[in-house]
Amino acid sequence: MNFDAIIIGSGPGGYATAIRLGQKGKKVLLIEKDRIGGECLNYGCIPSKALIEMASSIHYLKNMPGFKGDMSIDLAAWQDWKWGMIGRLTGGVETLCKSYGVQIERGTGTIIDRNTVSVDGRNYTGDYLVIATGSSPVRLPGMDMVMQNRDILDLKELPESLAIIGGGYIGIELGTAFAKLGTSVTIIEMMDQILPGVDRDITRPVARTLRELSVEVLTSTKVESVREENGFVLHLSSGSDIHADKVLLTVGRVPNTSGFGLENLGLEMDGKFIKTDFRKRTSIDTVYALGDVSGGPMLAHKAFYEAEIVADNICGEDRVVDYHAMPFVIYSDPEISYTGDIKGEFKSFPLGANGRALGMNSSNGFYRIYCDSSGNVKGSALVAPHSSEMIGEMTLAVESGLNAMDIGLTIHPHPTISEGLMEVAQGVYSKPLHFKPRD
Repeated sequence: MNFDAIIIGSGPGGYATAIRLGQKGKKVLLIEKDRIGGECLNYGCIPSKALIEMASSIHYLKNMPGFKGDMSIDLAAWQDWKWGMIGRLTGGVETLCKSYGVQIERGTGTIIDRNTVSVDGRNYTGDYLVIATGSSPVRLPGMDMVMQNRDILDLKELPESLAIIGGGYIGIELGTAFAKLGTSVTIIEMMDQILPGVDRDITRPVARTLRELSVEVLTSTKVESVREENGFVLHLSSGSDIHADKVLLTVGRVPNTSGFGLENLGLEMDGKFIKTDFRKRTSIDTVYALGDVSGGPMLAHKAFYEAEIVADNICGEDRVVDYHAMPFVIYSDPEISYTGDIKGEFKSFPLGANGRALGMNSSNGFYRIYCDSSGNVKGSALVAPHSSEMIGEMTLAVESGLNAMDIGLTIHPHPTISEGLMEVAQGVYSKPLHFKPRD
């Protein structure tokens, strides 16, 4: 059977491409060896944020002045709820795909050539091939017994102690969540700061929260070995040992480029990634690659965006990617969100001057806006509760070439955390209403 396009992988990039092509009347085959929705919907983005939300809600109430009482969590019951929620989400995606005529084949897809893919012995042909196979956690020698993200998100009992190898965004997010649930957490990072690659000044409020949660953070420290002994013993480069009931390894992800016949295409590679041009085409003009497997930041919303580009180009349009206004979010406490160019001069507004934030018993954070000499918005960094819900406004400002005055003169509802965007923008061309900057 011949298709207009065959897509390998049903994560955000794969299923979004399938839906968009189906909406445009194309005949599409979507191949998935595990669960519809891929890593993000089943084992990453969605369940991790659900855990973070639960932990933050419990912590919020426990630390709200006047609250009395004790709270406990039945993690096994929460797991049942979590998988039910994920089932509704992934089931909805599958229903959407089928409603647009997408044929879904479950099994391991193997590339035979640029037009042929075999699924467990059944051959299918297509005019275009889209590779959306995603990525997997990095594994280190001698640490096969420790947990990865899938394992820790499936725990049915809270560990008394947890050691996390890697202080990147996954380690910080999950470490914060488990600390809020009562687990004693230690984070070991080989670089000299948590969240390597993010400006230290931006991460400072998060480091403060970790201290308040009694999370032990060891930077410039490497884990030399891990052994099982009444739980686990981690031997560190400092010469000391750490004992923990559970160990989580979060030291990055690698693209999935083996196990599905990619070598049969002889594509040009970019290191470990499949090399693509600005249209997400590979070195074979009828083969596209998108999402984690094609390089760049490994973000689900980047894959969604690239799916639009790939679908349009397959349908004969000429579209190229533009990552300048790519939002990044770290679901720490407080959340860190940034977009555009966040280097150079900026104006800042403190979270502690925001009425809604104070009503939430939160003052640890800030709003920043980066503008050129004419006040045009070039970037933004937000460290605040729910900043993930606000960075879209700042991304639109960067993408559309808005001036700070466009934001400052836009009426924002009161009381909201988003008011801080208006106030920090006012500081570019005048003065914010609720804070007097130092001259």
